[in-house]
Amino acid sequence: MEALPPETETGPRWISRLVEVLQPLSVRADRLGSLELFAGLSWTDIEFAAACLGETLVERGTRMTMQGQPSLRLWLITQGEALVSADARPVRVAGRGAVVGGATLLFRLRSAETTLALTPIRAFEAGPQQFRELIRHSGIRERLALSLRPAHAGSVSSVRRRARRPS
Repeated sequence: MEALPPETETGPRWISRLVEVLQPLSVRADRLGSLELFAGLSWTDIEFAAACLGETLVERGTRMTMQGQPSLRLWLITQGEALVSADARPVRVAGRGAVVGGATLLFRLRSAETTLALTPIRAFEAGPQQFRELIRHSGIRERLALSLRPAHAGSVSSVRRRARRPS
């Protein structure tokens, strides 16, 4: 039997969407609220974020970002680990609470890093439209921007310089 691509109606994305629909918003908001990124936000703000984000499973070995390429997804890891590398060198292991793909969406850059799922990952995910809705909320936008600073040497210009290097 031939495997179906994930984008088809019967692929894993369809299952993720079904779980998302059946799962109450408050359950997703509760999981989001447990992440450091959302600590201190009001319940209303966390529910807003939960409505913008869908939960997904990322298979081990999946490339979540690729250095030099734009990313079309933002992931907030809730379980599992991913290897983050730059210029073919390991930089860190991203785990619970890590934001992956955010810099490319937030700053409209090519990715400065490659991120590879080391284990199966459970994450909240946003595509470009959901991401735009999410960052319209100033408190969430500021937290996302701050969460990206340590991973990218503290400035947008350093991210842009690294992102332009050939891979």
